[in-house]
Amino acid sequence: MTNFAPMFFRLGLFLISVFIQFSVFGNVSLSENARVSLITCGPGSDLYATFGHSAIHVYDAHSGIDKVYNYGTFDFDTPNFYTKFAQGKLNYTLAVTTFDRFIRTYQYEGRWVYRQDLNLTAEEKEAIYSFLEINALPENKDYKYDFFYDNCSTRIRDVFEKVLGDKLIYESETNDTTATFRQMIDLYLTNHPWSDLGIDLALGMPCDYEAGFRQKMFLPDYLMAGMENAVVKRDGTSEPLVVEHGIILPQHPELDTSETRSIEWIFWILFGICFLTGIFWPAERMRWFDVTFFAVAGLLGIFVLLLWFATDHTATKWNLNILWALPTWLYAAYVLARRKPITQFFKVHAIILFFVIISWMWIPQNLHDAAIPIVLALLARSWAWQKKAFRKKTI
Repeated sequence: MTNFAPMFFRLGLFLISVFIQFSVFGNVSLSENARVSLITCGPGSDLYATFGHSAIHVYDAHSGIDKVYNYGTFDFDTPNFYTKFAQGKLNYTLAVTTFDRFIRTYQYEGRWVYRQDLNLTAEEKEAIYSFLEINALPENKDYKYDFFYDNCSTRIRDVFEKVLGDKLIYESETNDTTATFRQMIDLYLTNHPWSDLGIDLALGMPCDYEAGFRQKMFLPDYLMAGMENAVVKRDGTSEPLVVEHGIILPQHPELDTSETRSIEWIFWILFGICFLTGIFWPAERMRWFDVTFFAVAGLLGIFVLLLWFATDHTATKWNLNILWALPTWLYAAYVLARRKPITQFFKVHAIILFFVIISWMWIPQNLHDAAIPIVLALLARSWAWQKKAFRKKTI
């Protein structure tokens, strides 16, 4: 049976295009020499710029159109901005600007910018332009951001797929290598070790799912590579989707995003202190150290639970860091600070941590390597206090 859905979708886009031209833009439409380009911006030194950026540029000298469509903007003046951001309820916006204004930010930050001019018919260019203009209307421009599934890069992928339909073929899909979402973002965080640790502590099992070819395009570099190797099928022939490409803005030599630094040694030192003091010092001498240590671990556990149950973030669900970052550590901190007796608590928690360590390789979440010495440090201090309680009991 013939599938009429793609035909009706393209017909709808054509009718919408005609409507937009006459009711919104007057008689302005793209000429035959108009250019539609995918713009990819390289990573920056700041955390918010670590993963790069994508945008669409529509340029037509004949019609005087020079517009960059950017799905990656948000408004700091949004009421309760930080609360909405933490809860995953912050709306992102499709912003429209000129290319000169767009490029100015990347010149200032020293980031590279790459252009890919797309092989599109006049009708396809018009359809993309109309689609973007409709999206940019006040009632349509906002959307709820999702880092993996609905961001500045996936939105652009979806625009091309909706307009081109079955004509767009990803040639690299059959040769794609396997990788999880976490493995992919880790590649960009080698120069941000503390951010890498924080992100790994905050993200749950959904990040360890294998990302398909299209899903990898949540990263601008992968969208750029996917489009570079894609083809468009028309009238039985295949043509490259990208007809011309090149660097518009080179990376500034002083911008280095390739450095690798390790912070795990800090936590191994922490474990060494906890282990040695547990052997040679009475637990009482480490009371306020342990109050702080257990309080931080307990607060981390509450943070993990809040991200899991109190937000709309899909990537923070089912976070198995909760196996060791237990909120109950707060109870231990409170009891030790008040010098109250505590029974069985440290024995139970030491047993839990022991089983977490021996089953580390089989936990269905890729926990950060720095968490191993943290868990061992908690185990060492739990053992120290349990040893103290045992001695009192035997005496």
